[in-house]
Order: sequence, then structure tokens, then C-alpha cells
Amino acid sequence: MNTTTSTSSASMFERLRSVPIFDGFSDGDLQHLAENVKERHLEEAEVLFYQGDEGLDTFVILDGALEVITYVDGEEIRLEVRLTGEIIGEMAPIDNSPRSATVRAVRASKVAILNLESFYSLLLSDSVLAVEMLKRGTSRLRSTSQQMIEGLETKNAELLKAYQDLKAAQAELIHLNRIQEELAVARRIQKFFLPRTIPQPEGWQVAAFNRGAQEIGGDFFDCIELAGDRLGLVVADACGKGVPAAMFVALTRSLLRASSQAPWALSREENFLDLDSIVTGALWFTNDYAAREHGESNMFVTVFFGLLDPRNGQLFFVNAGHNPPLVIAPGGASVRELESTTLPVGIIEEQTYEALETTIEVGDMLVCFSDGVTEAMNKAGEPYGDERFVDLLREHADYDAADMVSLIVQSIDDYANGAPQADDITILVTKRLV
Repeated sequence: MNTTTSTSSASMFERLRSVPIFDGFSDGDLQHLAENVKERHLEEAEVLFYQGDEGLDTFVILDGALEVITYVDGEEIRLEVRLTGEIIGEMAPIDNSPRSATVRAVRASKVAILNLESFYSLLLSDSVLAVEMLKRGTSRLRSTSQQMIEGLETKNAELLKAYQDLKAAQAELIHLNRIQEELAVARRIQKFFLPRTIPQPEGWQVAAFNRGAQEIGGDFFDCIELAGDRLGLVVADACGKGVPAAMFVALTRSLLRASSQAPWALSREENFLDLDSIVTGALWFTNDYAAREHGESNMFVTVFFGLLDPRNGQLFFVNAGHNPPLVIAPGGASVRELESTTLPVGIIEEQTYEALETTIEVGDMLVCFSDGVTEAMNKAGEPYGDERFVDLLREHADYDAADMVSLIVQSIDDYANGAPQADDITILVTKRLV
């Protein structure tokens, strides 16, 4: 039977200080948090909460291991196991909904209970943690959906074998054909949201690749031409896959492109706004519209958006929760990341953005990509990985942009060796020649 105890604030302070996710808290803030945290003990196989339960508390595992389980057609499915130092139960306070899964102790465990105020304090103290929790929640929902889809496919196969009603079978066939036709139309429409031609500023090479894991994907890239031969470089990844992700991609791409080009088109002045203002303004407009008008969809998109001045290699950028692009020096002498700076687009209204600045030097190669590159799996379920990717870029740093894109795709396909593509793959390579 579980017990909830009031641990002394001094003892709780020391226990929380040892947990890495509280590294961003000052001693004063952590002491305040410790005074409001209670400790709960669970025996092996004891349930912390059930799927469908109401409750907005979040839990930090102080000791032990908890498994996240759900049920599909009465069958118990383990989604994941979380260990000491990890957060669990974070989805309910994020979207203010009942518990999306059941959590049960794998062995005797202890958890700290964070109320809603304490949980939001934790999110505000560490934006990287907030993004990771959102990604983890999305991944869990994706896994559950896949399990349900597989179960439905099995049942449909069994029904088809025994199905005797010809008219009903014909109606089902017509319905499936209609879905395929609609998906084919959606694929064609989505292709129009990628650049038909990729600009090639004088002294630069730009090349790109995009391949969805399903009929329609949730990744995109864009090359936005602005006055003065300046070029917007975008790589983005919407949470999830399929039609909802594709619709959010279309919205984000259209808003980013329109808000980037609008100042120039409306003013007809070449120097109406500096690159810094365009980057931050376009992202603010896109995020505010998406969060305000479509926040209830719980969709978001990670975005790297950079504006390049080809005349001097100056790049202003904002990385909204996306994989950090890499800058490869000539000969692979160095590899540096363009770090993440803020939350993904579509989560919080009135999000402000601050652009960072860097310079792409002569011979440098800027490689932007989605997580489908480094998380591509082989048949053993092992990811391609960051280290393998960096080694490839370093070894072939002197390749042309188009050759580098082809090399990356070939390397991923060789590694997968026929394993199904689990996520969308997008690559955008920009190289400075002079």
C-alpha cells in the first residue's frame, strides 16, 4: 500500500539538489520548492495513477523505476520505463487532461510530488527540459498509436478472410480507393510547398533533400529569396506524422514565407528591415498565429530559421527547438553547432525571439537537418547516430553541396539496409565558395 510522507524541507532540498533536472534552480528557489514537495513510497507492482484518472501533479523519481503502460483491446502494452532522476506524469498538467496512461512501480520506489505551480517553475527554469518532455510525450503517443494501428490491421486482415458480404466488400474497396486517391492528391499538394527551384547566390552552393516516412510527411525545408540577394534558410519538423502534421507544415511554411517577404513587398524598399528584425519578426508572427488560432490542436513545430547575406557570409538565425545545424570548416578542421535558442513554434503565445549571429567563412559548409537523419534505424533497431553523422561530414568536408546531400542520403540508406524509414528525412546544405 502506498504512503505519502512529509519529508523535512532540508532533507528534501538535498535529495532534489542531487537530481540533474533541478540544476537550473538557485538554492533559494530549490529551498522554496522543497518546502512544498511531499514524498510518496510505492511497493513493487503498486500503481501511481491509472489511465483516465484526473490529477495535475507531476512526479520526480527519487529512487526506483516506474513503467508506463496502456491497454489496446484489453492487452497490456508497456510503452516505456523511467528511472531515478526522471519526470513522470508530465502530460496531464501540460494539456490539462486526464492521465493518458497507467504508471506502475517496477520495484519499490520513491517519488517527489510536484504540484502545478512547482511543475511550471521547473519548465520555466529549463527550456531544453520543456522541449524534451514535449518530444517524449509525442513519442509516447506515436508509439501507442502505432500499436493500435497494428492491432486494427490484424483484425481487418482476419475479417477480410472471413468476409462474405460482396456488396459490403465492394463498398470497403471503394472507400479504400477513395482514401488512396485523396492521399495521392495530398502528396502532390505537399510537393508544391517545397521550393521548385533552389536559389544559388553567386559564390555559394545550396542543395536539399526531403523524403517522408509515410504517404505525407511532417518535415519541410525552404529557401526564401529576399531583396539584395539575401536568402532565408529554413528546416522544420512538425510533431507527429500524416495528415495533421502535413497541415501544420503547410500553415507554418506559408506564414514564415509570407511574413519574411511582406516587409519588402509592401515597402518596395531594399533596406526596409535588417536581417535580425526579419528573422525575429517572422517567427513571432508565425508562432503567435499558430499558438492563438490552433493551440487546442496540441501541435507544434521545431524550426531552424536563418537569414544569410551572401555578400559577407553573415547569418542571423533562431533555432526554435530544432536539431542544431552544423558548420563544417574546410578539410573538416572543425565542426561547430548552431545552438537551440528557444521553444518550438506553436506552444506559447507572445513568445519573443532573439536572433544569434555567426559568419559562414569561405570554404565552410552549413548542414541543416531533421532528426530523421540521426535517428534512422537499421534492422537491429540501432540509430544512425550523431557521431557517425559528424564523422561523415568531417571526412568529406570538401564535397560540393549537392554531392554532400547525395552522400548523406546514401550513407543513411546503406546503414538502414532495407529497414523501414521511421521518420521523415530533410537535409539542407549551404556551402560558401568565395
